[in-house]
Amino acid sequence: MPLSQTRSYSHTYIGILCHDMVTKLIHIQQLHV
Repeated sequence: MPLSQTRSYSHTYIGILCHDMVTKLIHIQQLHV
């Protein structure tokens, strides 16, 4: 697997993780309201 492809994959994975965390944070804030 080329290095550029690996970097793209890890960047996508981090993006998915961040999106998942943000979604959970929004749900938690909605529960507290």
